[in-house]
Amino acid sequence: MKIGSVVSASVLRGIDAKLELENPEDLKVGYPVIVEGKKYDFYCIIKDIYNPQIEIVERIAGSGIHDTVPLSGHNPNTVFSKASLKAIQLIDKDGRLFEPETIPPYLSSVRSAKKEDVNKIYTITEKSMNVGTLRGVPEFEISIDYEKLTEKPFAIFGRTGMGKSILCKIVCNSILAKTAASVFIFDMHSEYGIFSKSDNTPGLKFFFPEKVEMFTLDPSNREAKPFIIDSKNIRPEDIIVAFQDLSSPMVDALYIINRERKNNLISEIKNATMEKYPTAHPSALQALQRRIMRLDRFGFVMEGNDTFNQLITLIKNGESIVLDFGKYGRDATAYLFLANIIARRLYREYSENDYPRLVLFLEEAHKFLAPEIAGYTIFDRLARETRKFNLILALIDQRPSRIDEEVRSQLANRLILSMKEPTDVESALAGVPDKSVWKDIVATIPARTLLLLGDAIRVPTVIDIMDYAQMKKCLNRFNKDDIDEISKSSGKIFG
Repeated sequence: MKIGSVVSASVLRGIDAKLELENPEDLKVGYPVIVEGKKYDFYCIIKDIYNPQIEIVERIAGSGIHDTVPLSGHNPNTVFSKASLKAIQLIDKDGRLFEPETIPPYLSSVRSAKKEDVNKIYTITEKSMNVGTLRGVPEFEISIDYEKLTEKPFAIFGRTGMGKSILCKIVCNSILAKTAASVFIFDMHSEYGIFSKSDNTPGLKFFFPEKVEMFTLDPSNREAKPFIIDSKNIRPEDIIVAFQDLSSPMVDALYIINRERKNNLISEIKNATMEKYPTAHPSALQALQRRIMRLDRFGFVMEGNDTFNQLITLIKNGESIVLDFGKYGRDATAYLFLANIIARRLYREYSENDYPRLVLFLEEAHKFLAPEIAGYTIFDRLARETRKFNLILALIDQRPSRIDEEVRSQLANRLILSMKEPTDVESALAGVPDKSVWKDIVATIPARTLLLLGDAIRVPTVIDIMDYAQMKKCLNRFNKDDIDEISKSSGKIFG
């Protein structure tokens, strides 16, 4: 369907089209359109829709007669709307694709993109899987190449309530379905196991019982194996990251104790005296001892017991891990503490051994990767180095502006949902070509809509994320009767 004609064009600034629609509300930001040039079809995305300033409208406005004067659709030469377009690809008459290095002539026809147009742009590989539909072309499914997605660090960014958790579940299930990698999930809110605690949707263990193993910090969870950390494996950096309120003298005292200790670090801190550690600041030592008592409430920290080697055995066999936090799910200290310990030990294992590819999903990434704390964590090194040895970092966050710039620069793919804070939008798109185009789109797209940029897809694409209920159909594993039966017998299966 024709929607307008080109009235101005620039390779750098984009294309402006005069709309011939009766109602501009039929178009939305992010919709794909085709500009029909003489040599090429210009595959474009709508970056803005606007009503230009028109003298007759200004005269009528507020005059009391504006309701009786027909404007939209009846006076196209006098009153009209416009759309700003960004060319993404050129398609020649033989269907070959080119980067946009030229412009269409004046008055070139602009029409809505159709499925046959989009088919020329996107390719499907053996490792591709549907994540949703092309915004504006609901009959066309968009797939991500999960082999390419999991080759390098990537991120899911979006403000609270925009669908990060659902998108992450879709991504994890798809990675497993395409055997692109294994995954490790810190499941703070019990969403990824058998069934989500919040909405009862099926999780990774439900769809892939043979590929996923569940562990838990909470003894009341009978569906998962208990997870224990041996206190002798705790390092000063784990404590600094977990508490994030240690003063410089307290950090100094921590390293003094660690350097001279004879037992595990936690016991040494609790029993430290000025006689044993005379170079430590007295008040800093006392404050450190008060803070270390917070770890006493963590029932998963024990001396002499450790579950980490069980994880490594499973990971070596290509299995995925869901670590359920249970009653500790709202305890930020528990999450920061445990995630840093596990990531540090995984880094060591992967740097010394040839293990299958593992994607480590890190929620609340800014709490680990803020510039002032990143140096104490292993995650900045994970972002820079681990593509070399198959341990891939996936960030999930609502405040990318608080993530260290060097870490963000390592992201090969970005799955960006709606964000409003200008600094977060700017940071999420840092290093992306034509950033100004995508900034406005990220700020205007609704919930459950995604801007995907990176080498896992042919061109930057705005996607309406599929309903998670479609996951069962995409995986092609269970029908409704199967799901009901497995739900009833899940205790027997996983017990």
